Amino acid sequence: MRLRSLAGSAAALAVTTFLGTAAAQYGQYPQQPYQPYPQQPYQPYPQQYPQQYPGQYPQQYPQQYPQQPVSQGRPKSTGLEIGYLYVTATAYGVGTGIWIDALAGIDDPGLAVLAPAILGVAAPVLVAIADRPRMPEGLPSSIATGLVIGAAEGLGVASYQYLTAEEGEEWPFLGLATSEFIGATVGGLAGAAFYYTLKPSPKTNVFLASSAVWGSAVGSLIGGGASNGEWSEANDAVSLGGLIGLNVAVAGAVGLSLAWTPSWNQLGWMWGGAAIGAAASLPVYIAYAGGDSDPRRGMIVTGALSLLGIGGGAFLGRPDRSGAFVLNDPAVPARRPFARILSAGPLAVPAGVGAQMIGELW
Repeated sequence: MRLRSLAGSAAALAVTTFLGTAAAQYGQYPQQPYQPYPQQPYQPYPQQYPQQYPGQYPQQYPQQYPQQPVSQGRPKSTGLEIGYLYVTATAYGVGTGIWIDALAGIDDPGLAVLAPAILGVAAPVLVAIADRPRMPEGLPSSIATGLVIGAAEGLGVASYQYLTAEEGEEWPFLGLATSEFIGATVGGLAGAAFYYTLKPSPKTNVFLASSAVWGSAVGSLIGGGASNGEWSEANDAVSLGGLIGLNVAVAGAVGLSLAWTPSWNQLGWMWGGAAIGAAASLPVYIAYAGGDSDPRRGMIVTGALSLLGIGGGAFLGRPDRSGAFVLNDPAVPARRPFARILSAGPLAVPAGVGAQMIGELW
């Protein structure tokens, strides 16, 4: 028992000594106050794919390649359209050179060639310079059509003056050249103004040029058919009718173009209709051969049938909405025509000769 008591005392002494030593060592360091861990504000995780949730998250990353706006400018002119301007510009340059020769009174054949040759080359060169970059669709044909119509106007005025003037008061060649130069110049400027005002299609410009030809031809036929007296006196009426028909047709075509643009198919049908109408009127002159009536009245029939053929061609042709300078636009579906002419020819009637046409209607 005594040994157990000594062992217990020794163990208690050892524990007490250990705790005292530890307390002495711990007391060498001061007690630190409690410092709470600072609270960090909440940072939401950035959305990596905000495009998957439109309207919910702000765009974190701008697009690396922003979409460029698509140009909606007018299409460029084609080689066929600019070629139309090259031809008319060359003719205008040569004509201007001839006017300069007449104005300067140059009679020497060698010297008279210089101005037309120089200006005939300079005019298309200026067109080539102006076509860099390529002109927009409609501008070359507008200028070219203005040159053509203006030159036709100048020729019509000079011709009518020559035929109606008193003897000795006719314009000389300088008057004709001046009328042509002024008409073509004013027409070209008017054509450019027409483009920048209305932005016409090349089809519209070809329609205007065609109307000038149709109007002059139909007006001349009607004027000649309405004349009286000797055939030599009918020239005045023919010239006046052609001049009036030119202006009426062009003015009507300009007004019509504000609401309608013909297709290439319709333009072809209109030219074909004019030819068919003129051919259909030929039997009328055979009927005049056996009578005493003035056969020139048949010219009125020719003009009227040609005019009806032009209108019929516009109706029979296939319209489209394409602005491309092509003869057939594959993007436009074909439309079955309402009527189609299969053949035409003379027809014998009891009192003379008539005309007949065979076709189809749907």
